[in-house]
Amino acid sequence: MLLAALGTIPAAVAAQGVRTGAIVGTVVDSTTGLPVVAARARIVELHREDLTHENGSFDHLDLRPATYTLQVQRLGYRPVAQRVEVKAGDTVKVRIALAPAAVTLAPSIVTGTLSERGGEQVLSPTASLSGAELDRNLAGTIAATVASQPGVSLTAIGPATARPVIRGLGGDRILVLEDGQRPGDMSAMSGDHAIAIDVQTARQIDVVRGPMSLLYGSSALGGVVNVVRDEVPVARPEHLHATLTAQGATNSTAASLSGDATLPVGWLAVRAEGSYRDAGNVQTPLGELVNTDARTTSAALGTARIGDWGHSGLSYRYYGNDYGIPGGFIGGHEKGVDIKMRRNTLRSESELHLERGPFSTVSLTGVFTDYGHKEFESAGVVGTSFDLTQFASDVLLKHDAYGFLSQGAIGARFQRREVTTGGSLHTPSTDDNTVAGFIVEEVGQGSIRVQSGVRFDAAKYTPREVAFIDIGGQRIPTRPRSFSALSGSLGVLYEPVRELRFGASVSRAYRTPDFNELYSNGPHLAANTFEVGDPELEDERGVGVDVFVRFTRSNVNGEVAVFGNRLTNYIFPASRGRVEQGRQGGRALLQFSNQDAEFRGAEGRLEWSVTPRFVLNATLSQVNAHFRSTRDSIPVFVDADTILIAPSKFPPLIPPLHGDVGARYERTNWFAGTDVRVADRQDRLGDFEDPTAGYAVIDLSSGIRFVQGNRLHAITLRVDNTLDTAYRNHLSRVKEIMPEPGRSIALVYRLVF
Repeated sequence: MLLAALGTIPAAVAAQGVRTGAIVGTVVDSTTGLPVVAARARIVELHREDLTHENGSFDHLDLRPATYTLQVQRLGYRPVAQRVEVKAGDTVKVRIALAPAAVTLAPSIVTGTLSERGGEQVLSPTASLSGAELDRNLAGTIAATVASQPGVSLTAIGPATARPVIRGLGGDRILVLEDGQRPGDMSAMSGDHAIAIDVQTARQIDVVRGPMSLLYGSSALGGVVNVVRDEVPVARPEHLHATLTAQGATNSTAASLSGDATLPVGWLAVRAEGSYRDAGNVQTPLGELVNTDARTTSAALGTARIGDWGHSGLSYRYYGNDYGIPGGFIGGHEKGVDIKMRRNTLRSESELHLERGPFSTVSLTGVFTDYGHKEFESAGVVGTSFDLTQFASDVLLKHDAYGFLSQGAIGARFQRREVTTGGSLHTPSTDDNTVAGFIVEEVGQGSIRVQSGVRFDAAKYTPREVAFIDIGGQRIPTRPRSFSALSGSLGVLYEPVRELRFGASVSRAYRTPDFNELYSNGPHLAANTFEVGDPELEDERGVGVDVFVRFTRSNVNGEVAVFGNRLTNYIFPASRGRVEQGRQGGRALLQFSNQDAEFRGAEGRLEWSVTPRFVLNATLSQVNAHFRSTRDSIPVFVDADTILIAPSKFPPLIPPLHGDVGARYERTNWFAGTDVRVADRQDRLGDFEDPTAGYAVIDLSSGIRFVQGNRLHAITLRVDNTLDTAYRNHLSRVKEIMPEPGRSIALVYRLVF
């Protein structure tokens, strides 16, 4: 019905007798003058794109009179953006010369911004993976794929559960999104829950660090990771566009195959996608990490009506993941735990471009998710189960220049979540509702731009049963809780010269405790913990400050940022001891608690083309964290005795100083390079943590690109941990029993047409 209603808009435009124009062009190599095949020619404002043919030609027909941004890019070349004016009845002919380049500017960023813009124009530290860089980093999970970016680490209980940690903050302080929407899984709840997003079919992955959360939620003080693939098509191709990706790796004998295709069907754009990945147990330099195999299946179908007026469409996605959690560490099962996960998602999305009135764009999004997983003990018995149904709807109204305002948006969100628990977890099933509204405005389009915003969130959690939790000798009932608060941000970007930009921002964030932090009271088998919530937890509030400098020249680009986050009532699982025997069945006892904390650090990246073909790159990240208030002594239960231990002044699982340095020789059709990943010793330890030694790990990569017919082929070969070095990630929950994966030879083949 929605598609049919909006389908009348193009007819109305035609009835007005508007004469259209066209853009036709040719893309050539600036050094040879030869046609460049399979380059993506995209009209940014209309989300329309076409791939160049064997003679380098492309065309965009039936364009309404206006001035458009034509963006052209292809692997091995520097992207070009050009403004093109189209008049009624005219055909504009353009010739685009792409320069071969080893260093390319960041692609357009769509995350944490009011509109799609170049990475150098974003008012927050950013990184984006696409094209050849995505192929060089593509792994089995989102966290492993982006782990090399500044400020990013990963935490996991086995490879399938990897989750990004940004600036020392994890859980739902980091929003992991799929086309700008939360996936509706439970990965932020516990370290054994995998993120229910397939990374194999990603077109681009944006990492926005710092306080840019108002568009997505008030809690993301650490940052946002967004997997971009346009599941609901936003561009109608002139012809069939498709991508096929195959990947294999020797370590864990992993293999995957994925593909997506978008094609015009009458007045619709239709996108279909599918992927399958199979991986065995991880091999380390010290042996096999048992029960770390995984099998992942994903499929999606989306369709949309697209025109100058906007787009409107629907999509459906299935995601299934069967994976293992290793055992053998404290309290763990001898053979670990097996988890079966599934997610079904329906999504509707409409964006209408308005020609009159205060707003230029109205966007409506609705997402329904049915998610569940079961955790099986070694005997095949279900130990813990979760079922979640979630409905979320968003409305967003954007405006262009309006008075002294250059750009802005008003938005609202409603979300209802119903969580049903089962097994031995003893966490009551809980319903929660969240409503939010926000305003974000930008001022200035020249050398200085200022962005400010404010957001109001309110949430209510209602457990479906009443139980009692022992907190400090008091029996606290699992009663309903309501939370609300204002959050906001203010940022500025100053461009004294075209190649240099300074940015600064300050934000106030707010985070409610989740239902498990409020109401848990029992063993969580896969995580090997005995978790105790606190129904009287306070909401978490933080103030973050971020200052950065960004430079973008033809042969060098980089960014350096310093930050500080001060959190009041920081919520974390305070350890109450490693228990070998006793009422927790040998599992670590964790009590969710409030504590004031502070996180400070710095990060940077540099990419320098020493010659037109030889590139040096480096990243470095550091975060220090400590509690700002005195903590109570930790009671450790051993049999019937209780021993008091002085608590640590540091939060748990804070990454050490880490980074990488590399070199790459790159030509238009091939490249070869090496990277060295390094980390310092970590001895600033949380409760009952053990120190980890520093390390240096060498990786190698090479690849070729060639065109056959109208198809672009890219083959990338990687050798990870080339010397089979035994090293341990401080954020790994299984570092006590095994180091990180050993040597692995990985091959990625991508076909684009």
